[in-house]
Amino acid sequence: MKKKILRIATRKSPLALEQTKYVEKKILSLYPDLNIQLVPIVTHGDNILNKSLSKIGGKGLFIKELEFALLENKADIAIHSMKDLPVHITKELCLVSICKRGNPLDSLISNNYNSINQLPKGAVIGTSSLRRQCQLITRRPDLVVSPLRGNIETRIAKLDQGKYDAIILATEGLNRLSLKHRITQIIPAELSLPSCGQGAIGIQSRLHDKKILFFLSRLNHINTFIEINTERAFCKTLEAGCQIPIGSYAILKKNKIWLRGLVGSPDGAIILKGERIGWYDTAEEMAYSLANELLDNGARRILDNIYTKQLN
Repeated sequence: MKKKILRIATRKSPLALEQTKYVEKKILSLYPDLNIQLVPIVTHGDNILNKSLSKIGGKGLFIKELEFALLENKADIAIHSMKDLPVHITKELCLVSICKRGNPLDSLISNNYNSINQLPKGAVIGTSSLRRQCQLITRRPDLVVSPLRGNIETRIAKLDQGKYDAIILATEGLNRLSLKHRITQIIPAELSLPSCGQGAIGIQSRLHDKKILFFLSRLNHINTFIEINTERAFCKTLEAGCQIPIGSYAILKKNKIWLRGLVGSPDGAIILKGERIGWYDTAEEMAYSLANELLDNGARRILDNIYTKQLN
């Protein structure tokens, strides 16, 4: 009797493959009789490395081809970094599960300096994230922020070649690639509020595949699911894409959830922050309330200015 086959769509980057192996191992621990086949895909975002994400459409460029593979029945599920998954999902698809979150914070990597505070005036920092950029400039307007694209290994290689004094990357990506030793400073959320969903892996499938939805629901980590859906509700209320400076970070503990949100101007001149604490079953209402508070306090003007510039 043939084993049942489960086809997993994944990006070809080393981090994406590591994340897929992690999910594969979890699936096989529950369903050892499955025959898992990987469907590696190079996305549009992987091919364009000479432009910042904010200028080419945001992180959604990393998932479109994976979603097409699901819609065209070339794969059964797709594995995503949750920070790359847009808040609006194609209607034929759904988010089946979110695995237990790793470290959601940003990290500084430098060969010569131990922290952001130790960086000298005029130091060149590599990042293509407007979220990281605006928070960094607010704290250290004397630093020079320079675009940085490519996979994690490529970015670190550019640092080692002396093109940057330091770079900022997601901590959990470094952990998964066994590059924890390169971390100079894990940046507190108070200095760099994480991106929505950062540090977690999501599993996407077709909405009508009820059997797959049922057995993969066992991989869902409920606390992580609640936290990240709260963050996504905040971003969804803002109608915010990945190409704007926005952060959202939720922590669930003892049935209470603490949500922090941020919207900033790319130049760091304006940073709007807020937070909510309440019972987890009111998380979506909290996210809606916080997002609207920031919109009323100036975030709407920031977002309108960014979108106008992108259209021009």
